Amino acid sequence: MKHLYIIVEGLTELEFVNRLLIPFFVQHGLNNHIQAVPIDMKGGGHGFNNIEHFKKTIRPLLINSNQPVITTLIDYYGINSEKKLPNYSECIKKTDAAKRIHCMEDSLKQVVNAIEPYPLFMPNILQHEMETLLFANPEQGFDLEDIKIKQAVLNMCEKYPNIEDINGTQQGAPSKRLMAIYEKNGKKYNKIVDGVDIAELTGMPTILEKCPRFRAWVEKIIQTVSES
Repeated sequence: MKHLYIIVEGLTELEFVNRLLIPFFVQHGLNNHIQAVPIDMKGGGHGFNNIEHFKKTIRPLLINSNQPVITTLIDYYGINSEKKLPNYSECIKKTDAAKRIHCMEDSLKQVVNAIEPYPLFMPNILQHEMETLLFANPEQGFDLEDIKIKQAVLNMCEKYPNIEDINGTQQGAPSKRLMAIYEKNGKKYNKIVDGVDIAELTGMPTILEKCPRFRAWVEKIIQTVSES
């Protein structure tokens, strides 16, 4: 069975992979080596703010003797320039978010294949960011939060039949909405601590049920690794 590497945008995604995704994959029979790899930025820190940082992060994995399955956990919301992703200006012309993200994933695949032709690379860009997953079941996920915060999130989610459609504009991104809700109620939203705790309370089965695009990616990972 091939190793699996998940290139993640930052520390929140790293925690999410370690605390939720890896245990879920193990429960579903993946007994291989699974590792999240944060994108290192020049000068320190992590993030997907320059395609060169991504290329530097993935290069060592492409020459791994195990020829691992490699995928990504990157937010669509933050991609806003050619510096971050080549062909961005063409992708953003697509008529809806799903088509734009598909175009961006194809562009990411082209970036990787220009380094090294690699059939086991599966680009994945979240619609719209990791915080989207936290809205899968606010009744459960926000159960330990202040009742006013929980109710505000519930009210927001009721407006969206598909939570993956909660938009990624500058002020409408899921993380921005959470920050505003917490601030209004006298608290500060912490992406790493609060976000992953909420995801754990929600649980992977519920997240997968409510987030079909995310579920398709998880299922594709299990199938690809199992067959490799």
